Amino acid sequence: MQFTIAQTEKGNDSLGVCYMIYDIYLEGFLFCKLRYSQLHRWNEKLRRYFGSNLVPHFPPKSYLAQTESTAEERRLQLQQYLQKVGEDPVISVSEIFTTLLKNAQQETFKICARAILLEILLADGKKLLIDTHTTHSAERMLEIVAQKVELSRQFLEHFALYLVRELPNQGYSVLKRLNAFELSYVSLWSLQDENCKIMIRKSYLDPLENKILMQSNVGVSLLYSQATYELERGWVSPTEEQYQQLKAFQNAEMKREFLETIEEVKFYGYVLFEACTCDYPEPNSPSIVRVGKDEINCCIQLPSNHIKEVSFKVNRIRCWKISLQITEETELKQKLSFEYQDSQDFRQWITIYTYQAFLLSRCIQEIVKEKLKIHAGYTEMQIENAKSNCRTTPWNPLTALSKYPGAVQQKKLLKT
Repeated sequence: MQFTIAQTEKGNDSLGVCYMIYDIYLEGFLFCKLRYSQLHRWNEKLRRYFGSNLVPHFPPKSYLAQTESTAEERRLQLQQYLQKVGEDPVISVSEIFTTLLKNAQQETFKICARAILLEILLADGKKLLIDTHTTHSAERMLEIVAQKVELSRQFLEHFALYLVRELPNQGYSVLKRLNAFELSYVSLWSLQDENCKIMIRKSYLDPLENKILMQSNVGVSLLYSQATYELERGWVSPTEEQYQQLKAFQNAEMKREFLETIEEVKFYGYVLFEACTCDYPEPNSPSIVRVGKDEINCCIQLPSNHIKEVSFKVNRIRCWKISLQITEETELKQKLSFEYQDSQDFRQWITIYTYQAFLLSRCIQEIVKEKLKIHAGYTEMQIENAKSNCRTTPWNPLTALSKYPGAVQQKKLLKT
């Protein structure tokens, strides 16, 4: 979870006393608004539950009038506190913490608790109506969607709900993956954009995981709907021969054969980002960014109008950071920068300017997680096979992390 306090507001209580309101963003989108006193009560509850040693340091109360500089210092301290709590593997998934978050989201947007009929998109844009509730979390809503399409619970972890924006060309742009605890309807409503929808998509990037879902007819259908969309919308780049073969399988409704074939297609399993700019090889270079497998792939338009394809391997990204800027029109501008070490050990900072910076960051994290998962599974197999001759080299997580240093060196969110 990536929390940011992107801006503050001033409020007054019933006695006319002025106080500060902190606008808390979750992965680039406004999640809730809280006062210092509310955050302080959060901290007290967490300390009583987990103990003071586990909960990060909380900025102390100040009894002096705040200046502009001290107010900014307080904002940064609270942001750092939320980031540390959100990264803690124990606190961040605890029921007490997620309940605090859900209550804060509900109180901020004041959505009445009621049953609703909500439209959910499948990955090919087809629509599904479900009976749900305004207070249902993304986890609960995903279960309802799964029941509607008759997807077995054993395959549920391979899917997630996403916020997407429908585009004029009948396509869509992925905005963010909803966290399990988020109130899905409230997150959707808070965008105040009729073109934004909730969509069910696969939750992973590694196409190897498709093999698990191929055991389920419903899983195959969901994968197929996403794959056909990506083929038609140019998310993937098949050769002419591959394209003709895929269209033949599609026309014959041979879903499994279609999925087996598209796994060999360039960019299958990648997330395609909206057109953006980057500062490589020079400032303000128009770029199309895709993230998948083990790379950030950029197709960059050069001043000569030629397209240069560049692959930034994730295992060569030393660290990355997201910077935010609030414009005068209260628009949240984002950029993601990463330090890259090439094959000659030359280091360089690369910046991608995109409103999907948090999604890009999450995709990088997902690649790292999937690679570490493969390393762990391979080592467990080695250990099991080596028991007979007692020769085994235990998997060292630090060694694995050293191959994907971004997993431990991700820099914090900055406000510029």
